[in-house]
Amino acid sequence: MNHFAEIESFRYVKAARRLLSPITERLESLQKNDCSDELKFEALLSLGKIGNNDSLPVLIKAFEEYPDYIEPITALGHLRSSTPVAKLIERLKDPDALYKEEIVRVLGEIGDPMAARTLMELLHDEDRMVRYYSARALYKMGGRDVVQSLCSLLNDPDEWIVINVLEILSKMNDPEAVPALVGQFEVARDSRLKAIIISSLSTFAEGRLLKTFESGLASFDPRIQANSVEAISRLKIPALEMKRKLKKFYGHPNNRVRGNVCIALASADTEAVEEEISLMLVSKDASTRRSAAYVLSKIESENRISYIHKLLQDENFGVRKMALKAALELEGNVGLQEIMPLLADENQWVRRQAVECAIRIPDFPATSIIEMIEKEESSAVIESVMKFVVDRELKSAIPLVFDRIRREPEEELPWLISTLGYLGAIDELTKVKKFLGPVRTEIFSEYYQALLLNGDLNVFEEINRNLQDKKRDVDLLVWAKISGEVGAFVTRTGNYSKPLYEALYVEVQKDMQGVAILDAPVSEEPDEKQLESAITHYSEGNYLKAKEILEKVIESFSDNADANFYLASSLYNLGEVSKATERLFKGTLEFPKHLETAILLGQIYFRKKEWKKLIDCYEKVLPEIAETDKRNNIRVFGALGLAYFHQKKYEKAIEALNRGLKANPRDLSSSYHLALCYYAIGKTEQAKKILEGLRKTLPPDSKVLKNVIELLQRI
Repeated sequence: MNHFAEIESFRYVKAARRLLSPITERLESLQKNDCSDELKFEALLSLGKIGNNDSLPVLIKAFEEYPDYIEPITALGHLRSSTPVAKLIERLKDPDALYKEEIVRVLGEIGDPMAARTLMELLHDEDRMVRYYSARALYKMGGRDVVQSLCSLLNDPDEWIVINVLEILSKMNDPEAVPALVGQFEVARDSRLKAIIISSLSTFAEGRLLKTFESGLASFDPRIQANSVEAISRLKIPALEMKRKLKKFYGHPNNRVRGNVCIALASADTEAVEEEISLMLVSKDASTRRSAAYVLSKIESENRISYIHKLLQDENFGVRKMALKAALELEGNVGLQEIMPLLADENQWVRRQAVECAIRIPDFPATSIIEMIEKEESSAVIESVMKFVVDRELKSAIPLVFDRIRREPEEELPWLISTLGYLGAIDELTKVKKFLGPVRTEIFSEYYQALLLNGDLNVFEEINRNLQDKKRDVDLLVWAKISGEVGAFVTRTGNYSKPLYEALYVEVQKDMQGVAILDAPVSEEPDEKQLESAITHYSEGNYLKAKEILEKVIESFSDNADANFYLASSLYNLGEVSKATERLFKGTLEFPKHLETAILLGQIYFRKKEWKKLIDCYEKVLPEIAETDKRNNIRVFGALGLAYFHQKKYEKAIEALNRGLKANPRDLSSSYHLALCYYAIGKTEQAKKILEGLRKTLPPDSKVLKNVIELLQRI
């Protein structure tokens, strides 16, 4: 598949969308016909899923004409173009606007930084779902002020919002959030909330949090205690000190506390932990025995094999399920031998777990799984069996899968059809259609995807024919939905099979050779003037037109760094971030001295909080940035300093942040992080000096000011 990889993935998607264009035109025409609103809106959703930017005017028009319906908003979210962001933000400003929560969710899907300020304001909207989706959207976008804005929601009166924000902050793992989390833990009264805060703080694994975790140990609530034990176990403190703090929790009546203590002290107090596990194994409480199984999945034990063997025969299916996970950690064939009998367990969820475990063992006997296709009665188990079959590419399973489809097991059909597709069973797929029953979206979408996986591009023509031939709205509705699902499938090249790549490779070659598309006249060969024209369109904000021209320019001037950059930037501004990232990364390899390419790629990494990638990207172009280049010093060194900070490379962070601040002394975020760096390496006087300056400079309502004051108090 090497020759496929040489061509950018967006070209395969472009070719697929060209083949889909008759379907797209038909879906667009339904907006003008006298058909039901339900059909019109389903067609809109499918246009969004297909993702052709040429459909954007149709979607925007529907958004403006149907303000009382949610589907036009959702369709724009599927398309993920930045063009309608301004209109979406404008709708949010209308106090009487409907579906504000969906607009906010869609802005998060699009991910345009232009919406960040509006989303921050909506974090305090009266509608809880607006607040929730604003938080999620900001998390996806990233940026300097996001953590502080989210921390302001820790005081939200709605506990559900607070819990979700805590989950987000845990994923972000940004040290900026620590002071706010500690402060919230100290004032919170709800035990469940305090336990979740401890869990969030544990992800930072910072020694300065020990005091907070110790206060959690002193709690009367076992949830807080269990999470505090786990949090302390993550800290880099001496084994003897950890033993001294936690040994009193042996034999704790709560199974989670007891299990976490065993994991924490597995190395520091081996004999006591062995004794504790043996006592948990014979407990009458199933939850305690389940915790014993969980412990054995996490730690080494001299009696591990015998313990797990006993747990795998436990009367409680929840214990057996957890014991399976522990068995996976056993070396050699021991785990395999323990898992095999549970393929025939009386409980379907244990059997399913056994198959899931088998997938993770490379030399697990395939025959044992294949035999289940014929005998297994549980749909949930069959789903996992199909994963195993596809993972191992077991073509010997094809006849059994085909026979099972003939029995028409409604719930299983999508998985079974998909399996035939991935196994290359084109003959069976052709025969199986008559067993699929009436046309239903889920079943037939999977069927057509399976055909595509085998390189059958006639799928597009068949779907279009049915869209054209059907007269009744109820029939058209199903085919409109199928169009959207199939259209979405071909935009995800990660799902492509070799036959699908081969089939589309032919179509890509046609595009690249300038072959006429749909009888359209062939445009003249691109030249330098077209590059200038594209840059003009780009400067005017007409990114779609710029992209169209630049794609042709690249074919003739593939070694032009500016053309590559402007095409990537156009894709980025159109919301096609993954394509932009792919092109920019390739550009940094081909044009290592092109600053704009590296800087835009770094900005994308910054938004995604991919700090290591950002560092690798920016370090390569540092020699190209002169001390006098104020603009690029500001753009690069502030972000680079934050990346070093998050990687705990404090000395390098200090150097980068200082250089950025030299170019822009008013960068308060860089100043704040510089203080945090000095604090982290023990230079408290330098940190204090910067923080005192920030306390005088920051406005009273600043979200950062609270953290500055708390840090000053700690110093």
